[in-house]
Amino acid sequence: MFFHIFTRILSIFLIIFAGTAARKLLVLTDNAISSMARCITNFFYPALIISSITSNFTVKSLISNWTLPVGTVLIMSVGYFIGILFSRFLEFESEKQKNTFLFQCTINNYVFLPLPIIAMLYGSKGVGFLIFSSLGSEISVWTIGILGLTGNHIGKKNLKNLINAPIFALIFSILIVFIRDNFGASQILTNSILKEILLSINSAIDIFGQASVPLALFTAGGRIYNISMKHIKTRAQLWTDFLRLILIPAAAACAILTVLPVSYEVFMVLAIVSVMPAAIVSIILSETYDADTYFASSTVLTTHLFSLLTIPCWLTFLMNC
Repeated sequence: MFFHIFTRILSIFLIIFAGTAARKLLVLTDNAISSMARCITNFFYPALIISSITSNFTVKSLISNWTLPVGTVLIMSVGYFIGILFSRFLEFESEKQKNTFLFQCTINNYVFLPLPIIAMLYGSKGVGFLIFSSLGSEISVWTIGILGLTGNHIGKKNLKNLINAPIFALIFSILIVFIRDNFGASQILTNSILKEILLSINSAIDIFGQASVPLALFTAGGRIYNISMKHIKTRAQLWTDFLRLILIPAAAACAILTVLPVSYEVFMVLAIVSVMPAAIVSIILSETYDADTYFASSTVLTTHLFSLLTIPCWLTFLMNC
């Protein structure tokens, strides 16, 4: 089982490594990576959200799966409190490094790395579950995530960042599902010309959204290439790797099973989110909020490398429980 899962996940990492190679060969530049990241966030990923939510959910199933966004908030909150606990005992080079450590414990790679893994294991329905759960993840990033990164200070600017293209796409998708289920698709699509137009739009959105996963992984590889290796041998670094990949997933899984009434499939989606490495966006946010960019970069690099082993181990354990 482990080897099978490892080889499947390795195929995902090979796309990341391809992005790294493209950056090394100067096929990708820093400006190109930044532009691609903005395109993925503002165009491709919103299309995937609309396609997945409208294809896999009804109003009833959205309401019945309230545990998905609540579950990701719970996962991030567990990481936040574990980070606070361990930050009291660990030695850091600076307050900025301590704040970055807390962010890395709180927020992980909650969409673009788990997305192909969940798609591989649970298909489009699992992808829909993951995307709906990301509502809780986004809220966590701009509340407790930034709270940790800024030394437990939060303001209106953090909350304004919740207004972004993926959140709008999620709200729009839920609205489409509500209108469709309450007014009936058959009544809306009585006109054959209108029906063909809407089907064409839906097909374009679906094709557009499918490109988000390989593009995101490829772009992530380009970003990882720029990460410095010179800060990865500190105790704080090793503790971050251990907490992010071992202790926090275990604590989060226990919290989900204890607090939330979840089905097996929902639990597995949330559990897969919890075992992911540190979020690549932490590098950008650490620059934006004047935290320790070097520490953010080194923990992103090492947690992604180690996760090539820890993710198959976790999945093998969880799927055999």
